[in-house]
Amino acid sequence: MRTPMSTKQRSFPIGSQVCAAALTAFFTFAPHMLMTSMAQSEDTKGKMPAPTPTSAVEGATASLKPKIIYREKAKYTKEGHDNLTHGTVELSVVFRADGSISDFRVVNGLPDGLTEKAIEAAKKIRFEPAIKGGQPVSVRATLEFTFHLYELGEKEISKIMHNDFPMLSKETVQEMATVIYKRGDRDTRKAWLFTQQCLENGMSKLPQSGQEELTSLTLEAVRGLNESDQRSYQQFMEKSKTERLPDDVEIRMMEIRLRGISRLPDEKRRRVSALYNNAVTLGTKLP
Repeated sequence: MRTPMSTKQRSFPIGSQVCAAALTAFFTFAPHMLMTSMAQSEDTKGKMPAPTPTSAVEGATASLKPKIIYREKAKYTKEGHDNLTHGTVELSVVFRADGSISDFRVVNGLPDGLTEKAIEAAKKIRFEPAIKGGQPVSVRATLEFTFHLYELGEKEISKIMHNDFPMLSKETVQEMATVIYKRGDRDTRKAWLFTQQCLENGMSKLPQSGQEELTSLTLEAVRGLNESDQRSYQQFMEKSKTERLPDDVEIRMMEIRLRGISRLPDEKRRRVSALYNNAVTLGTKLP
């Protein structure tokens, strides 16, 4: 389950610096490589290689990683297109020393057959193995396949915003969809980024008490995520301290945050919803 406006206005209280400081104590994890791939080529034998023994697999790093030499975009399914499904599929795979890919694990999936299309694309990657001590070695790394929709109408934008930002009221969603359509942000990436910018701008305009309450509720939501989401979120937070995050990573962070909010108790979730609706209304009135 998108050239975008800048989302780097970090004045609102749950921005990277605040969340990173509050969350660092909760996580420790081994660094791994994040490689965005849109990959495909033919698997001539049509068979998956045998799983690589865990002891023989290295963790990919900036200096120990395979070199992808052929890749294509993962294709949309008809169901995914019809249902306006979009987002990023994240896979953890082993790039084997013999030039094959194995041990697929779905870190983050999408419905309507898009996860399967991402796996299909990953199987068709061609690469040069990582080298250690002059010899090829097997490494585990992450692949991401991003699915975006383009040339959206106002009704389609409204439906996407309703599905992706369930805490926003029907009236707020319709207002946002109208603004987004008139701006010409008619793909899922641009629509998401503009909505996120409005949220961030609006949150900075909330009363101090509202900002503090939203910060507290958001941190509680993130702590309630599963281990995989927590690790991804913390990794993005750490990365944001030293470099500008790509737009797709910004979107991923918001998706994870919203997933945590959806799991809050009803009363707290309703309170977040009220604060978010207020923030969007304030943030849409951009200077």
